[in-house]
Amino acid sequence: MKCALCGFEFNEKEAQRACSGCVLIKSCNLVKCPNCGYESPLEPRFIKKIRAWRREKR
Repeated sequence: MKCALCGFEFNEKEAQRACSGCVLIKSCNLVKCPNCGYESPLEPRFIKKIRAWRREKR
């Protein structure tokens, strides 16, 4: 994933669940950037494939 705020690229496994401690909604599918803490939704699968394809082309 790439953070929309700071541009830091990270793996979803590295990202902290944004609402892991939230009492109201347990599965909101938001993740936090490990660099800046900005919350964003999970990256769609097709975006992951495009990003992987671009890495292979380099």
